[in-house]
Amino acid sequence: MVGKIAFVAGIFGIALCGGALAQNRTIVLTPDQVKWGPAQGMPAGWQIAVLAGAPDKRGPYVERVKLPPNAAVPPHTHPDTENITVLSGSFGIGEGKVADQSKGRVLTAGSFYLLPANTPHYAWAGADGAVVQIHGVGPSGIKMLKSAARN
Repeated sequence: MVGKIAFVAGIFGIALCGGALAQNRTIVLTPDQVKWGPAQGMPAGWQIAVLAGAPDKRGPYVERVKLPPNAAVPPHTHPDTENITVLSGSFGIGEGKVADQSKGRVLTAGSFYLLPANTPHYAWAGADGAVVQIHGVGPSGIKMLKSAARN
């Protein structure tokens, strides 16, 4: 009987840790192995590559977003905290429900920005576009906010 209880407890434990176990594998990607695709819900030209995890699922994730030159995204929120690193180009970000680039910051390659969950914000790319890497703990998502844009 004790053996059966231990077996059932072990199976239950494995089921509970399944997501965590999936994250405990080595992932190595060189730049040429990153698979880019269209960024759903964003204008044409935006691309996304999920490097680890799944942003729409529970657990850690890492993704990269390519913004075309002078691209902008209006005010929106995410349900999770985003850790944003600028890999190339220039990336502008501002907080608030009104897109006003004069009140935001322009970040260059190597910059980091931690954005708390549910913070209204807007973003844009410089003349050369930008590539940013975002990591967080999902599920993530995007909720567009209604506002007037001022650039």
